[in-house]
Amino acid sequence: MTSNERISIIGTALAAPVTSPDRVAEFPVRDVWTGREYLVRMDADDLGVFVTTGARIEVRGEAGWTIPGRSWRGEASRTLLQAQEVTAGELLLAA
Repeated sequence: MTSNERISIIGTALAAPVTSPDRVAEFPVRDVWTGREYLVRMDADDLGVFVTTGARIEVRGEAGWTIPGRSWRGEASRTLLQAQEVTAGELLLAA
């Protein structure tokens, strides 16, 4: 059994969320400080913010497995981030 690391990142959404039939929202985010890419997953009903490509967001949750990138599509490897909270960019600027 592996333990997940609790993290908080500020980043840019690389795409709008895609919602699966079981109501899980999933979208890639690039951390502004490290350039590392994360695949953020969260219950779609708990997302609570409107995320579009290029949106600045803060994500808090647990980092888990690394998902290998598909080189033929120009994708980087991404760390799976099971989010507990996603905050929109407008709120980040006010802090």
